[in-house]
Amino acid sequence: MIGLESNDQIDSEYNEKSTKLMNGINENNQIETLKKQTRVISIENDSNLRKEWNNSKEKSGNKMNTTNTSNINCTNQSMLNTKTTSTTASSLSSISSFPQLHNHWCIPSRYQVRHLIGTGSYGHVCEAYDTMENRLVAIKKIHRVFEDLVDCKRILREIALLNRLNHDNIVKVLDICVPDNLLTFDEIYLVLEIADSDFKKLFRTPVYLTELHVKTLLYNLLVGLKYIHSAGIYHRDLKPANCLVNQDCGVKICDFGLARTVRSQENLISKYNCVDNKGNSNGNDNYRPAGRYLKRQLTGHVVTRWYRAPELILLQENYTEAIDMWSVGCIFAELLNMLKENVAYYSDRSPLFPGSSCFPLSPDNKHQGEDYRFKIRGNRDQLNMIFNILGSPKEEDIDILEKEDAKRYIRIFHKRSGIDMHARFPGASNLAIDLLKKMLVFNPIKRITVEEALCHSFFKNIRNEKLEVISNEKVTLPFDDWNVMTEKELRYYFLKEIQLYSPNLIIPGSLIIENNIIP
Repeated sequence: MIGLESNDQIDSEYNEKSTKLMNGINENNQIETLKKQTRVISIENDSNLRKEWNNSKEKSGNKMNTTNTSNINCTNQSMLNTKTTSTTASSLSSISSFPQLHNHWCIPSRYQVRHLIGTGSYGHVCEAYDTMENRLVAIKKIHRVFEDLVDCKRILREIALLNRLNHDNIVKVLDICVPDNLLTFDEIYLVLEIADSDFKKLFRTPVYLTELHVKTLLYNLLVGLKYIHSAGIYHRDLKPANCLVNQDCGVKICDFGLARTVRSQENLISKYNCVDNKGNSNGNDNYRPAGRYLKRQLTGHVVTRWYRAPELILLQENYTEAIDMWSVGCIFAELLNMLKENVAYYSDRSPLFPGSSCFPLSPDNKHQGEDYRFKIRGNRDQLNMIFNILGSPKEEDIDILEKEDAKRYIRIFHKRSGIDMHARFPGASNLAIDLLKKMLVFNPIKRITVEEALCHSFFKNIRNEKLEVISNEKVTLPFDDWNVMTEKELRYYFLKEIQLYSPNLIIPGSLIIENNIIP
């Protein structure tokens, strides 16, 4: 949610910056480096890779990459260079008008704005220098905060979650600027960590990694996810764009706009804590008829399609943190694509399950077998893509599905045996393939957990258990995350979050009295 939709200029320049970030991987003494500092692999310059990148730009005529990359988190933006000689009219307009935009930004003088680095449906992001802390930061202006109360609550939820998570592998909110008018404000300014790149951009660059780098990146991702799960949170939207990466191969998980907390141990199902497929318990926040991001809130629309676990595709009412592990498996496969032995040409890299449709089941509709066959006839259906790679699920795994129409739907697909993962990733080690297969298991009960993954032999030579810290307690939000909230309630709780950074802020008594809140 704390993110942006990119434009063509940003996409092209960000690719170039990401390439510079990862250029020239030198394996000399990497094992020794890992032994001394497990979380860091240094990345040095390599003239051959730099030459390869320059050649690729010459061949393309320095044309802009027009690939759509939505939901780029604002903390990525430090690698976006807006000084380009080739832009679209819209992006040029947004950049050139930034001085006027910045005149209306209500931020403390400690932040010296450098330039606009992104714009999207929620507002603008700029790179700034924090003169008090002597560091670069990303400042995100979220405008029209209360225009849509469902989106507003989602923003509040993400800010509240990030304020209660403290881990090196999770992006941090550094400050929230105090509004001028506490009763009528409709803008929020978030100051966040800046990262060098993200996995999505990294996958598009003409550079290659070794399995050691893949191992380190994946390990750091899992360490962060272990902390998240230990805090009783499901991320629910893990994908490459939400995995930030720095020059030391450190990984930071971002974008908690769809994340949910586990309400209580009483919601345990099987060996996992669970919530329903809408992310709700007793109540829900699906009360409005329309909105900017309603589809993301509806059943089955958590997690981007290519990284969506089968149980979400099949609209199971109860799911577990295993959905995040499926997403990690999909990301792992794309990391393996960075090995030249697996994908010779960087332009041929692609997600493991790039489905173009995701036929949703509905318990309110009476589907006939022929209707199913018609819907899934195209081999780009998401489940078709999964079964082509992994093979058809066993009957015992189909039987665990809660809904009969889901079971019937699965049985419509023709039987297949899947592919040999070693053939798909010939440059990957046996241990890498073994871990990948354990992550991508149809049955969520049989899917490997984050703790089990960290114990896997694949990480034997880099694992540092001291880094695998867990949360001291389950995160409890200060507001009822399971029922609707009024604008005044939302405004009050936003100010409570801002108070964490500005303790002297006094919340207007009218907000407290009208909400019947005891401070």
